[in-house]
Amino acid sequence: MDRGSERVRLGLKRVHPQHREFLGQPLAVLVLLLAGVLLTTQFGGALPHVDGYLAWHMLLETTAIAVAVLVFAVGWNTHSLHPQRNILLLACGFLGVAILDFSHMLSYRGMPDYVTPSGVEKAIHFWLVARYLAAGALLLVAWLPWSAIGVAQDRRLARRRWLPLLGVLSGVAVAHWVFLYHPQWLPSTFVAGQGLTAFKLGAEYGVIVVHLLTVGVLLGRLRQAGDFNVSLLLGAVLAMILSEGFFTLYASATDVFNLMGHVYKVLAYLLLYRAVFVEMIAAPYRALSEARQHAQAILEAIPDLLFEFDADGRYLQVHAPRSEQLAAAAAQLLGRTLYEALPLESARTCMAALQEALAHGYSTGRQVQIPLDDGNHWFELSVSLMRQAPHQAPRLVMLSRDITARTRDQATLRKLSQAVEQSASTIVITDLAARIEYANQAFTRATGYSLEEAMGCNPKLLHSGKTPQATYDDMWQQLTSGNTWRGEFVNRRKDGSEYTESVLISPVFDDAGLPTHYLAIKEDITQRKLDEQRIERLAHFDALTDLPNRKLFASRCEQALSLSERSHQPLAVLYLDLDHFKHINDSLGYRVGDAFLVEVAQRLKSVLRDEDTLSRQGGDEFVLVLPYTDAKGAAHVAERLKALLATPCRIEEHGLVVTTSIGIAVFPEDGRDFESLAQRADIAMHRAKQEGRNGYRFFTSEMQRQSTRILQLESALRQALDNRELHLCFQPQVSIAGQRLVGAEALLRWTHPQLGVISPSEFIPIAEGSGLILPIGEWVLRSAVRQMKAWLDQGYPPDMTIAVNLSLAQFRHPGLVELVVDVLQESGLPAHCLELELTESVAMHDPAAAIAVVRRLHALGVLLSVDDFGTGYSSLSYLKSFQVHKLKIDQSFVRQISEDGHDQSIVRAILGMAGSLGMLTIAEGVETAAQLAELERLGCDEVQGYLFARPLSAAEFENFVCQRRQVTAGGRTPAMS
Repeated sequence: MDRGSERVRLGLKRVHPQHREFLGQPLAVLVLLLAGVLLTTQFGGALPHVDGYLAWHMLLETTAIAVAVLVFAVGWNTHSLHPQRNILLLACGFLGVAILDFSHMLSYRGMPDYVTPSGVEKAIHFWLVARYLAAGALLLVAWLPWSAIGVAQDRRLARRRWLPLLGVLSGVAVAHWVFLYHPQWLPSTFVAGQGLTAFKLGAEYGVIVVHLLTVGVLLGRLRQAGDFNVSLLLGAVLAMILSEGFFTLYASATDVFNLMGHVYKVLAYLLLYRAVFVEMIAAPYRALSEARQHAQAILEAIPDLLFEFDADGRYLQVHAPRSEQLAAAAAQLLGRTLYEALPLESARTCMAALQEALAHGYSTGRQVQIPLDDGNHWFELSVSLMRQAPHQAPRLVMLSRDITARTRDQATLRKLSQAVEQSASTIVITDLAARIEYANQAFTRATGYSLEEAMGCNPKLLHSGKTPQATYDDMWQQLTSGNTWRGEFVNRRKDGSEYTESVLISPVFDDAGLPTHYLAIKEDITQRKLDEQRIERLAHFDALTDLPNRKLFASRCEQALSLSERSHQPLAVLYLDLDHFKHINDSLGYRVGDAFLVEVAQRLKSVLRDEDTLSRQGGDEFVLVLPYTDAKGAAHVAERLKALLATPCRIEEHGLVVTTSIGIAVFPEDGRDFESLAQRADIAMHRAKQEGRNGYRFFTSEMQRQSTRILQLESALRQALDNRELHLCFQPQVSIAGQRLVGAEALLRWTHPQLGVISPSEFIPIAEGSGLILPIGEWVLRSAVRQMKAWLDQGYPPDMTIAVNLSLAQFRHPGLVELVVDVLQESGLPAHCLELELTESVAMHDPAAAIAVVRRLHALGVLLSVDDFGTGYSSLSYLKSFQVHKLKIDQSFVRQISEDGHDQSIVRAILGMAGSLGMLTIAEGVETAAQLAELERLGCDEVQGYLFARPLSAAEFENFVCQRRQVTAGGRTPAMS
């Protein structure tokens, strides 16, 4: 007995400790099964038949089939969680067993025909194949290594796991085909009245032999650790051996041995299910428990403080190897927040780390000072966000390392930095993790952060977010390669203001050539950048109004035109010019004028949309581009702008009101590019000025034709003098009394070789507007005086005068008197033979200055006359001071003088006034004898007009004078022609 016990003890020692605790269950089951075998063999022979055997058989087979299907289902579905080749093979094998057992049950004697007539031999055929498949699967599973496979193997096995399943199902299908349709190919297994045949018994013993091989393999597995419960699997195989033993003993298909064989088979399947698959389901939980134990062991080995917080900074877990490092006992910290447990600044730093981890998943490098019993301690924080299910509140783990000793070393390093404290440049020293260890006073002056605030912090506290990430990437690439980096940062001071600094960062190496720190030298270049930006802005914006200048405005307009063209939307260009703005500059000065322009620009901008563009083109001219605006919308905007600018504007003590003239051009009708649209809006603006100002006009094709004509004439007029295209005509002036020739008016004419004869009413305004009137006027004066001198030399009356018109530009020219003197001296013409004609507008423009010029001319002996008298405004007091020799009555009063009483009254008044002032009068435009008679009746002195002669060339004028002399010599009255 003692020897047997010793053998058992030695045998148990050989069993691996992993399997010892599980041996009790299969051994107890095995003892019970052996007891059942003994009882059955002892008393089973007395009960050769079992009543209702078919029902019992169906019940047991159904149970066995269900367990086999469970074996397959659990093994197949858990394979993705715990991939094992052995489990996959066993699952596929027992699916085949379940199918064969099902066919066995349906083929049993007494069951309805299963494809072919049911019978004992047919049922035995399915039975034997099922037993060999089960035995083979168990042997293969026990023999093949049980080891965890890699991820790559797992993926390959997952793709190939259908292969063993298809193999088993194919074999099962072949077996069915043979057993159902070709049973004659198989040897006899049962003879009615005799029992099992030798082949059947041999086949059953063969199954037992396979199971015994499996038992041998499993006994070897007991000596080593494994990934499955070897003890329970061994018990299941032994139960199957006992089951097969019963199937070698029965003599009748319905006796008790057959029934007990099925009972033991069900028990064996249940043990197998528990041995492999239930253990597989429980394995993850065991692994979880082991992982927790492992994590606890690691936690106990960590020398730093470890905390677990919620998002509000509340302590959830506390791990402290040394309780003296805690601000309070661990039990007192749980459930409290950081603000309740720590000083305010320390709590803020910790919360900042928690918030950063919440946002980015982790936070490192922050340092916090905690007052403890032995003094203040510095701790470095590292925070990580725990992975939680989506519906769970976030939890964070904080690792707090005591860095007090390192902080003391940093204090020593700060002492060494005194050598650079007086530097005007910012100097910063950081460790390799970019934590600031030193910064001089210039850093504080530049950033607003004290050294204490910056110590241990990353220079990121200065980041403004406006430095490109590529700059930081390039910096770290250079520094980590051991190179010096130079660049620029846009940083933010403590007060929130931004500044730009030039930075030079170099690694600091130890004696072994390894980098230990980074040295940064910085210079504030904000002002330099602002100056550069100011220069850049001046290149694109108007310095006075801060509106886009021509260059930027043209670029924006081209973009707006491109968008309008692609979207097929209209666009309007408005050209604005302030009416009589020059009066403000002249009377109040340029300072007030500039302030007024700024106010106008602000008013214009206040009514514009975001997509509109406004520009000052220079002086008092503004241009607006209005995308997505048609003619109706442009007119509406023009009305708003007129009303807006008409509101009085207060500049200093002056209340100013100004009107505006607006020209409008619309895309695409008036042009498809900005240059064309701006030009045509300008043309329309000038038309608005010509038609009375304080209004707006749309561009028309007639304006374009007129503008083109003006440009063409102006260009041609510049060459007219050199090309000898200009010439003078002379219209005789005759006294009414005796119709004596008293003078001639010099009239300018222009004949262009291509354009033909061009009317003075067309080219004279062009000459005045372009400044050409001065050289042309000088040429007219010299030519007329020269011609008059030639006529005097030919014997013309010595009191005859030549009348020459003066424009406003000529009259205001400071060299007018000197020019007249020079012309008279050069020609030798007596001054009283030259009559200069001024219009009322010329005479009344700046009357004081005009009187001074007139007096100088009068002193020369030159005669002066006022042309077109009565069509403008004349002050009688000024008119008297002008010392005018003659008044010329405008032809508009002469044309209907013989018919219109009003014209007669006006002419009578002019004649009366001239007579009272001692002035002569001459009426122009006399074309009929009736007009001449009425003028003579009213008392006019002289006349000129088509009644006597049209404007004549010099030669024609001489012929005219010659004819009059001939007529006068003959004693006849001169003919009217």
